[in-house]
Amino acid sequence: MTTTDQTLTPDGPAPGHPDPGAPDRRAATDPAGRSAALAEGVSRWLRGGQAQHPDGAYAGWHTADGRLSTPYPEITGYVLTFLANEELDEAERARADAAARWLVERIERGDHTCRFDRPDGVYLFDLAMITNGLFAHGRRTADRRTVAAARTVAAYLLEHLGEGPMVGGAGPGGPGPTWSTEGRAHLLKLLQALVAADLHGVPGAAEAAERLAAGAEELRPPSGTAPVETCPGSELVSLHAACYAAEGLWVWAEARRDPRAREQAARIVEWVWQQQLPDGGFPTYAHRDGGPVGDRWQSDVLSQAIRLALLLGLEPKGLSAAAEALAASTTTHPDGRSAVLYWPRAEEAHSNSWSSMFAHQALLLLSGRPAPAWHALV
Repeated sequence: MTTTDQTLTPDGPAPGHPDPGAPDRRAATDPAGRSAALAEGVSRWLRGGQAQHPDGAYAGWHTADGRLSTPYPEITGYVLTFLANEELDEAERARADAAARWLVERIERGDHTCRFDRPDGVYLFDLAMITNGLFAHGRRTADRRTVAAARTVAAYLLEHLGEGPMVGGAGPGGPGPTWSTEGRAHLLKLLQALVAADLHGVPGAAEAAERLAAGAEELRPPSGTAPVETCPGSELVSLHAACYAAEGLWVWAEARRDPRAREQAARIVEWVWQQQLPDGGFPTYAHRDGGPVGDRWQSDVLSQAIRLALLLGLEPKGLSAAAEALAASTTTHPDGRSAVLYWPRAEEAHSNSWSSMFAHQALLLLSGRPAPAWHALV
């Protein structure tokens, strides 16, 4: 998700404000069972469409008083990947179809924009998540129109791949330099969409994926201990973007049986775990030479770190603390469904779509479930 540059809520816990999803300590005797139950609750929230707009698009988050953020193409793509790998009832299938239709109609009219607050810029990362989601939905439903739209987006992606993270949007009034607008590490996750595009016969996708994977070693910063640079010239490393880089390398390792990519991913993830906070969470940023920036933890990074460690067979000593932090990041809605809060200790907490999807897969792995296929990773 390329919006961790946004400001949602104030830092830190409010006085007397409890962690809304504090885990039931009685469940500590069965951590795998608790993880499985939490995963099902999160899946129910996502499948239930609480973050879906009437037109089919999904929002990034849902506020406590029921407000949705603006429709989000990237998140809608993520949701399609998620739903394509869940057992759905009739109503849930209809929601998935509506989400796919919303994206397909935008693509068919030539609209590749990704942010409603930034209509002059196209984020290639977002397009890749849309591409993979449409391919996933198309495979599940055998819908040719959806697959055709995915191929169209993939072709656009390939056409602009050498231009950097954004197409347009960098002029006066455009977003400042951040990992999502100037960095390249997170673009390694484009490998997922490119491999999927190659399997669907998109010309040039295989070659582009090979070049992208081969360039991973060039993403090391000129100094410091960090194995990857997320924004050129910055002393800080976005842990969210670093995890995206590792996810892309894991996808490549799985799809192409490349042990070197797996080693590169593990090196990034091991460094990320060195930035873990004492309470088990992970901050938004770390210094290039190591050390967390601040003590506020962010649930998407937390979920990604857990998921990656388990996918790669790593055994970080802080894993149990991280699992506790993830359980404490969930909140239960009145209907009994659970969602993950973006900044769990913020005074105004938001139930977050992408954090919930990442957490769902992390919780399944914590419960002992096998790793998802490379194309099913959200």
